[in-house]
Amino acid sequence: MDYHETSAWTRYLELREARPSAFRSGALEIVTDPRLVDDFFKTTGKQLGVLYESPYHLLVVDLVRRSADGVEAGDLLFPYERLLPAAESGAVVAVPMYQGRFVLLRQYRHALREEMLAFPRGFGEKGLSGEENLRKELREEIGTAEVGNIRFLGTVAADSGILATKAEVFLCDVSRPRIEKGYEGIAALELLSESELSELIGTGKIADGFTLAAFALYAAGNRRQDA
Repeated sequence: MDYHETSAWTRYLELREARPSAFRSGALEIVTDPRLVDDFFKTTGKQLGVLYESPYHLLVVDLVRRSADGVEAGDLLFPYERLLPAAESGAVVAVPMYQGRFVLLRQYRHALREEMLAFPRGFGEKGLSGEENLRKELREEIGTAEVGNIRFLGTVAADSGILATKAEVFLCDVSRPRIEKGYEGIAALELLSESELSELIGTGKIADGFTLAAFALYAAGNRRQDA
């Protein structure tokens, strides 16, 4: 069986048909010619297509063509991996405020094998808008059913090198936060003033990319309002 007939490549073509915006033209050309796909696999043994799929992500390996300028002909084609979100939209980062203080989670992150201090966030879920997903994530992660004064701050792409995910950032007020300790690795809640949060960022004690980007949007929005 040729590689272009494998389930990984067949699923890739289905995904390309269903989500054309994820495969639009760009500086790196995505190659789907069956002959080139087959030849690349025979020559390199490297797999292409959708190699893993979960309720949250799809691990996709595209065959791409780089510019020929100054590159040997045999190096023009190469595999480029990325993680696509299972749901095309709806990913959110919450910037929740309780009595004038920011609410952050101290949460164990398996990918890094360490605890991180970060704003609540969540994957997109099919059928839910960003604001609906915001309410869902806050209910699950800080136990609050009351969410008010919601303000959209912008979108962030925390790791554009591998994650094909943009998350919507919302500032909001919440009712008294609480946690079910251990849920999704959450160990504690931290309530911080703006100066305390800035100090933790400045000393490297907050390194989560989504949190840094969300706080930057918050700070930029406040500067525009003050101007």
